[in-house]
Amino acid sequence: MSEVAHPRLVSLVREARGWSQKDLAEAAHVSQGFVSKVESGLLDLRGDHLTGVAAALDCPPQLLLDDTPVQGLEVTCLHHRRRHSKMTAVTKRRIEAITHLTRISVEGLLHGIEIVPQARLERLDIEEFGDPETVARELRVRWRVPSGPIVNVVGLLEAVGVIVVMRRLGTTAQDAVSTWPHDAGRPPVMVVNSGLPGDRQRFTTTHEAGHLIMHSVPGDDQEREADRFAAEFLAPAEELAPLLAGLTTADFPRLMQLKAQWGISIAALIRRAYDLELISERQYREFQIKVGRLGWRTVEPGTLTGETPQTLNSVIGVHITEHDYSVHDLARAAVMTDDAFARTYLSGQSDSSPRTQLRLVTP
Repeated sequence: MSEVAHPRLVSLVREARGWSQKDLAEAAHVSQGFVSKVESGLLDLRGDHLTGVAAALDCPPQLLLDDTPVQGLEVTCLHHRRRHSKMTAVTKRRIEAITHLTRISVEGLLHGIEIVPQARLERLDIEEFGDPETVARELRVRWRVPSGPIVNVVGLLEAVGVIVVMRRLGTTAQDAVSTWPHDAGRPPVMVVNSGLPGDRQRFTTTHEAGHLIMHSVPGDDQEREADRFAAEFLAPAEELAPLLAGLTTADFPRLMQLKAQWGISIAALIRRAYDLELISERQYREFQIKVGRLGWRTVEPGTLTGETPQTLNSVIGVHITEHDYSVHDLARAAVMTDDAFARTYLSGQSDSSPRTQLRLVTP
């Protein structure tokens, strides 16, 4: 590790805060031109200037010195999502930066601990299986998911080795991001926007699982494919179709009951009925009109509690009990300041048991 800041790391940490170069310059008491030259690799950031920039960014200087190559997100492909949403380029870069920095912290915290999943997380080629629904059904078999509603989606994903982290992404344009590591020996990481309603969180985490499992290369249809995967995985057509049969716009009480039972939003259930050809296009439009009049497009009745990841909390607990780590030690492992680490990873800690086995690694 050199004593000169890595230009891309400076950009990443700045972008993760949602700052412009001017914002960083003002906070670090340097010129914007200075920041621009540093991030362009035209000027070395070292010594007192390095300390000052790191303090302004609320990160340890060691983070900016990390010379590990910075590689882009593999395939939740934010550039594809951006084309179909209101996400700005600045927001896209911020989410990418938060995801990359989260992975650095997660891998630092996993040092000395091996995760032993209950089932294998593997990619299933959508071309081989034919469609997302078939992939979803196959995966339920491989993961031995019982029939009926899935009690805890986050718990299931953690049980197969996915590291799920709740972070504030600073936007409503993106609910989650997931990424495979470039080293097959490390776990995939899913960063989920905190504060999502329970039904939306369950769908988006399953949607991200669809990306991890089906999409090794970008594709124009991948968002719809991930939606179809999530719908079938959460509520298999064979089980849900009889419950939606004969649905009309007078059946909102039935939809509310199904929402509570299956953990799926009313909007998703209506879409499911349409995709399964249980309602016509005309009926689907009528449902959309009624949902809009009821004001349910943003907030639906029947609040579902969000699910809480446990694996990373358990990793932190092992470091405290087995390795005698202090908060400062944990922050160093995560390459964060003490305050930033406590805000991000300690504020919502739970005492629940881990969903997958953790094994200490002997140095």
